[in-house]
Amino acid sequence: MAGKRYECDILVIGAGPAGSSAAIAAAKNGLEVIMVEKKREVGSPIQCAEYIPAQLLREIDIEGDFIVQKILGMKTFLPGGEMAIDSSVGFIIKRDEFDQALADRAGELGVDLFLSTRAVQYKFGTVLMERGGEFFEIVPKVIIGADGPKSTVGNWMGSINTHFIHAVGFTMPLTAKKEHTEVYFSKDIPGGYGWLFPKGDHANVGAGVDLKFKVSPIKALRSLVKRLVSAGLIEDKIIKGTAGLIPTGGLIELARGNLLLAGDAAGTVHPITGAGISAAVLSGQMAGEYASLAVKEENMAQLKGYEDELKDYLFDSLSRAFKKKERLESYWQGDEGELAEALKWGWVGFSDYYKRERCEITNG
Repeated sequence: MAGKRYECDILVIGAGPAGSSAAIAAAKNGLEVIMVEKKREVGSPIQCAEYIPAQLLREIDIEGDFIVQKILGMKTFLPGGEMAIDSSVGFIIKRDEFDQALADRAGELGVDLFLSTRAVQYKFGTVLMERGGEFFEIVPKVIIGADGPKSTVGNWMGSINTHFIHAVGFTMPLTAKKEHTEVYFSKDIPGGYGWLFPKGDHANVGAGVDLKFKVSPIKALRSLVKRLVSAGLIEDKIIKGTAGLIPTGGLIELARGNLLLAGDAAGTVHPITGAGISAAVLSGQMAGEYASLAVKEENMAQLKGYEDELKDYLFDSLSRAFKKKERLESYWQGDEGELAEALKWGWVGFSDYYKRERCEITNG
């Protein structure tokens, strides 16, 4: 059934920010790396609101003209109209070009990239791949799964994400340029929120909902669009659309045997905000470092160190965010004023979110 057979030190499945970051880290350590991506083009189609925090640019080793504009902060709009502003500085990027820049950097370091390639089966240390109807095998020493919320590698491990926000978005023209991202909470968007992220003359407008509330994501988005058009913020013209899953359950099992998970596959996304690019890069870099160590020392037990260290960085904040998300569930179908007050401790745009978190840490 299989044709060619390749051997490598590390196989990275998925060429998003986590996968390319893992490949870069491993290649810098002198390892032979193959990276495979099921899409025909890295980063396309875009499934992201395209915001990154400013500090992320100091953590990555890439060049490219992928920054569209600077963001001065975030405006949060509560049910009832109350608004808060924070000063979280960042950038709106061209996410496809950002992902491509990371993959190009991996290529410069000697990583072999296979596009339009799907991982089919893992058996006896060999991964069966399919590309264009033809099959071939890769025999790696370590496999890093950076293949998204519904990870194939996660299925091989028996470690899968089980909580999701379903998000849809449109790119639409702005009526005037903006310097802040905008987040909208409404009972029409239960379990999540709506957003308007300015991108030059246009905006990424989207909505993410928890399907347990039995509201369709597209219905929630159209409700938000109607609101923003009526307010004169955007033109009623859809340039393009996108949709995707956001894992919101927090970290899952990250290492088993010679398999690792990174990025969305590992549940590194923040359960409240849905932000995930920075954590994807961090987890990918760490996965690549630990995979390199395991290969060089011929000791797969070293991979457990990746899980331990990443959980030291992320577990507490993600698990507390998930608990807050669960506590908010009872407010979505109740009184609008009570929901607005609850969001002051349940959303990162308000100082009470962090005060409550400090209390929880103090109380163990």
